[in-house]
Amino acid sequence: MNYIEKKSVFDRLFRSWYLEMVYFACYFVKDKETSKDIASDAFEYLWRNYEKIDESTAKSYLLSFIKTRCIDHIRKQNSRKDYADFVRLIAGRLTEDTTKDKEMRYEKIQKGMELLTNYNLSILKSCYLERKSYKEVAAELGVSVSAIHKNIVKALRIIRKYVASEGDQ
Repeated sequence: MNYIEKKSVFDRLFRSWYLEMVYFACYFVKDKETSKDIASDAFEYLWRNYEKIDESTAKSYLLSFIKTRCIDHIRKQNSRKDYADFVRLIAGRLTEDTTKDKEMRYEKIQKGMELLTNYNLSILKSCYLERKSYKEVAAELGVSVSAIHKNIVKALRIIRKYVASEGDQ
């Protein structure tokens, strides 16, 4: 297939499926602009790999690509939420806290961090103190991104539980 034929077929597919792909992405991410970006990325992927993809399976490739990108977007949003939770935990939620209260809270967090395994602690430090992405840390440790996410959630849960139990005493 020459370039003009390829472009013609691709344009037809784009016009036929673009809105459907945007709505499909919107089902997951609930943001129209993000959905448009993801759908556009999917069509860019299709264009770059058009020689390798049969036209009959192109729609499946697009849907799979979009679903994966949506999941990545949601994970990224969740990691930002986890980071915000961590910052709130460290900084304290009340702005009227005295310096002494903040120091005591910081000490509780430090003691809570001592309860973590070296593995959990290194992941927590890499993600939050060194600001590495879950993907970067996963690559360094040779594990999946979901394993990093699970370890972060576990570490934060341990710290929160310790801080909360210390507050009761």
